[in-house]
Amino acid sequence: MKRNLDWEDLRLFLAVAKAGGLAGAAQATGVSPATLGRRVTALEKSLNVRLVEREARGYRLTGAGHELLIQLDAMDQSARAIDLWRQGGGTRRRVRISAGDWTMRLLLDHLDSFWSPELDWRPEFLADPRDRDIARRRIDIGVRNRRPEQEWLAGRKVGTVEFAVYQATGVPPGQDIGWVGLVEEEAGFPTATWIREHHGEDVIVTLNKATYALALVRKGQVRMVLPCFVGDGFDDLKRVSEPIEELKTDRWLVMHQDERHEPELRQAISALAKLLKQNPILTSGA
Repeated sequence: MKRNLDWEDLRLFLAVAKAGGLAGAAQATGVSPATLGRRVTALEKSLNVRLVEREARGYRLTGAGHELLIQLDAMDQSARAIDLWRQGGGTRRRVRISAGDWTMRLLLDHLDSFWSPELDWRPEFLADPRDRDIARRRIDIGVRNRRPEQEWLAGRKVGTVEFAVYQATGVPPGQDIGWVGLVEEEAGFPTATWIREHHGEDVIVTLNKATYALALVRKGQVRMVLPCFVGDGFDDLKRVSEPIEELKTDRWLVMHQDERHEPELRQAISALAKLLKQNPILTSGA
């Protein structure tokens, strides 16, 4: 029965082959000559082929040994390339962050205030109103509107979100304009329910994404309920109501209980918390 190849045996054989013997390889690897000899013998048994001729002045490669050396040289170059990639930051921890559409736009708008390329982690943003599964590591951090209930999740409250009615500043005082409503998946959102219950008869346009409706509001064609961190960020919008108390929500960062103390994840959590506690507004004007 064939034995599985031991990658460490291959690595040490490469050192012996390049050094021309055990003494030089021992100096290069820090492994004793006796151990190196045993590993080369073990590799020969695994391959069922003689790789070296043992001579008084050292080891001389056989034909098979030369062929293996060529293969291992290519592997060694790949290993060196991987090491350079690692040193250059290619293996920095990627942190997957999930949030609803409005909050995701807020994070991207303020990206340079909480992250920079020289940090030990890389952000991966996933705009999704659903609660992606943290237990199965589909995301690392979720920005959510409630405290986590599952015992394997941890949460950190980072503020509150208020909602109000907004319309374009260019709408003449007293002019009555219609509302935009939401359908399909977003029809069940609290803001959509509030509009339907209080102004359902005045809805003149419906969309399946609230973020798409913003352009209609800015043109003065409709009014809608927006998070205040969104509406307050546009000079061409104005509040036409007080904050709606029944729509006010908390804002939480949610993460896995067992992973939240990992250095890179802790950095990301602290950076996001610092930003969101400042109650930033959407400023891109996009």
